[in-house]
Amino acid sequence: MDNTVCIILNYNDADTVLDLVEELKGSREIAHILVVDNRSTDSSWERLRRAYGPEAADGVRTGETSGGPSFPGTVPDVRLLRTERNGGYGYGNQAGISHAVRLWDPDYIIIANPDIHVTDRCIRKVKTALKQTPGGAVGSAMVAAPDGRRLFSYWDLLPLGRDLLDMGPLTRRLLKPWLITPPGRLPAGGTEKSRIVGAVPGSFFVMDMKEFPGKEADQVFDEAVFLYCEEKILGQKLRERGLKCVLVTDTQYVHAHSVTIDRNVAGIAAKQKILHESKLYYYRRYLKAGPLAMAAARIFLGAVYTEVWVLTRVFRMKW
Repeated sequence: MDNTVCIILNYNDADTVLDLVEELKGSREIAHILVVDNRSTDSSWERLRRAYGPEAADGVRTGETSGGPSFPGTVPDVRLLRTERNGGYGYGNQAGISHAVRLWDPDYIIIANPDIHVTDRCIRKVKTALKQTPGGAVGSAMVAAPDGRRLFSYWDLLPLGRDLLDMGPLTRRLLKPWLITPPGRLPAGGTEKSRIVGAVPGSFFVMDMKEFPGKEADQVFDEAVFLYCEEKILGQKLRERGLKCVLVTDTQYVHAHSVTIDRNVAGIAAKQKILHESKLYYYRRYLKAGPLAMAAARIFLGAVYTEVWVLTRVFRMKW
């Protein structure tokens, strides 16, 4: 078995984390599980330590270190890491990646939200697609809801104007053929059912660590972003380095969408505010938008905020 680490990021969600770790026990595709607690404000850290033993706890960003073995008697084995602050999705997962590389020097790292369900078959197919795709650095699978509905599974990396249109609830629906490449027209990956995409959802993906040597492993995520846009930022970083993001279309994982986000950010207004801040950062830093383009983006995002408020508060639509 190759050396694969699964990183699960927790924030005030110990029940969901414990359930996922239990599901992954006995996996033949995962050697180690690293649960990263993003400085939860509830009793998550204490519950995780009780579940896996204090000897499983490492604390590279807190000074709480432990030289003891990981949780004995389980395959995969389990370790815990606690960050010094809740710096968001990218910050927490980057802490996990850097720690996993130092601890295990893995062949693959899986980034997994606590609210997913994934099988060994799915993980194996994604690894195979990465191995057989030249420059394949990040891979994922199709996303399904708990009731079996197919969910959004990939993005194109769009120029600023089209990316803004993809933000609007109405424009996104009306202009969908212009904003996303249909699956049948995506470039082929290294396996029959894999395709090359711009970015995949951050709820589950696999990294081939040979494509992240040295300092690259410490710069996977942009820690300036608290939440949202991390996937497109990663996609842009891969494209700049000539690497590929691979989507396997004949396997899937289940995502209880927004369960984890809802525990981190309460309220549609707060979510939209963070999303828009992240978008503006993405446009400025990664799409190299100038002052006029940024001003136009702010105006458009303000209109989107109003649209979302009306649709949710007046028409009671769920987001």
